[in-house]
Amino acid sequence: MSLSEGMLVLGKLEHAGKGSAERIGLQFVRGAAPAIPFDKTLIVSDGVRVPWDLVPAGMHFLERWDAAVPLWRYGVLAADVGTKDEQKRTAAVVRDLRVLLHSVELLFVRDSEGGRALIAAYVEELAADGAPPPQPSPDGGGSRRLAFLRAMYRTKPRVCVLPTSWMAEVQARAQTDATSRSRVMPPGGGRPLVTVEISPGRFVKCYAGDEAQVKERLAQRTATRGGRHG
Repeated sequence: MSLSEGMLVLGKLEHAGKGSAERIGLQFVRGAAPAIPFDKTLIVSDGVRVPWDLVPAGMHFLERWDAAVPLWRYGVLAADVGTKDEQKRTAAVVRDLRVLLHSVELLFVRDSEGGRALIAAYVEELAADGAPPPQPSPDGGGSRRLAFLRAMYRTKPRVCVLPTSWMAEVQARAQTDATSRSRVMPPGGGRPLVTVEISPGRFVKCYAGDEAQVKERLAQRTATRGGRHG
């Protein structure tokens, strides 16, 4: 018995659409919230640029997994996004917010016990945050990513975590947007330079608000060098 495969679009789908989905054998529906209308469903949101050449591989992963989703950004953790209240509720489930987030705008889900439990929990967590899934948010969807993280830890489905390269075009577009903004905004967003003491008698300058990041990067470099010499 062949399984039905399709795409559920939340919000606006840019650069592609129903025709592109049908060309690779996917049924196409629109919705207002995450759901699993097919045996294997690709849930797309926020006008994401779909990597059409990778979609068949994502569907294939659902032969053995309840869900498949790319990582979002290697340099951003759960502790870096969302409101204080969202972080507090996430920490109550995840315990440690030093974990990576997921690109929930490209989510493959199977109509299995684990997949259904994941999506049901995800919808519950989104409702708790009061953030409609199709709408972009100022922090790059941080609220939705925390909601998905809580849902995943609550239900513990079999999730195949894909590399960030699956969202490379989206990241490239974000980088282009950042470059455009930098042309009209001074370095550091207009923040003043401050002096940070990184070791006794050693100082560096950075933009106000970046002091902790500077010290953390220095600590990481020191640890890396120590490991190489050790």
